[in-house]
Amino acid sequence: MPLRSIYAVLVFFLVLAGLPFAVHAQSSERNTYDRLVMTGAELLKQGDHRGARNAFEEAVRYFDTDPAAHLGLGIASVHLKDDRAAERELQRALELNPRDKTAYQVLGDIAQRKDDLGAAEAYWEHALELDPSDGALRARLERIRRELRTEQDFNREVTSHFSVKYEGREKIEAGRIVLRILEDAYGEVGRGLSYYPEHEIAVILYSNQQYQDVTDAPGWSGGIYDGKIRLPIGGIEHETPGLRRLLFHEYTHAVVRAITPRRVPTWLNEGLAQYFEGRDLDTRQKEMLRQFAQAGKVPGLAELEGSFLGLNGSQASYAYLLSLSAVRHMVDRYGMYRVKMVLEELASGADASRAISNALSLSPQDFERGWNRSLE
Repeated sequence: MPLRSIYAVLVFFLVLAGLPFAVHAQSSERNTYDRLVMTGAELLKQGDHRGARNAFEEAVRYFDTDPAAHLGLGIASVHLKDDRAAERELQRALELNPRDKTAYQVLGDIAQRKDDLGAAEAYWEHALELDPSDGALRARLERIRRELRTEQDFNREVTSHFSVKYEGREKIEAGRIVLRILEDAYGEVGRGLSYYPEHEIAVILYSNQQYQDVTDAPGWSGGIYDGKIRLPIGGIEHETPGLRRLLFHEYTHAVVRAITPRRVPTWLNEGLAQYFEGRDLDTRQKEMLRQFAQAGKVPGLAELEGSFLGLNGSQASYAYLLSLSAVRHMVDRYGMYRVKMVLEELASGADASRAISNALSLSPQDFERGWNRSLE
């Protein structure tokens, strides 16, 4: 479940437009309140979540009995990873407007991120009662119900950075092996990107069938990160290089999401995940890319920005290969510090082209031309 999509500013504007504002005399205070709420909404749209929070907090000081500012303050707090404040404000918005679908939906999102699936189910049920036509939310609710059925008897182990869930007491050692590797990833990826997530990251270990039932992932998928790391793992008796690569890969996705909840181009996300798992191009792959580059058949990075999940196995392999190649070129030529800057630019609201331009101090076209030359 992509956290970045659930706080879509468009949804906020639509809800804001329909909120039943409390009746106030038209006064300078009311006008100031309305201006602050709209300023907060505009700052949310721009990705300035701290500025939005400040505007909504000031609005609440003018009128505490109007739901709009509490809703906006709750959404801004979610972006700032202050779940306690977000829950408080969203609950207050519901006290003032019990038919606020968005407040229920975002409260469900927070609960799901905390792995409180029962609470998430209840919140989303309320939201759907208010808007039965929301097919996307209905699909998410069905998925979380499948999770609840699958994971109801799972065991749970916790470290300071991760929680891991798995079925069966016989898998206790498997869970501990996974946690040990993930703690290594926390240190190594953290040093590489100079970023250490503060929130606990949930990891769920499934059988192959459970993994398919819960995620609907393509057959070539060895794992998925959708706000939680989900892995199809059978009996693990000891650490293997393949398991270590898989966990480093999926953990990198979690770090990228923590740096920027906004949408990251898939080539950058998957390229970084492969980079930190330690993958490199072999001689055959380099030769294949060289031939494609010389023939002018390497696709532009804009074609690799969308999800790879709809690709077949061979298409996915090629897309992942291109992603790794582009990211390795970026790291080798500009350094990991600049790659981190690209992510930070994305987090601030820049699109992929502007993020590359601002972080690397060259146009996206020049970056791609340099990458293509490196392939030849």
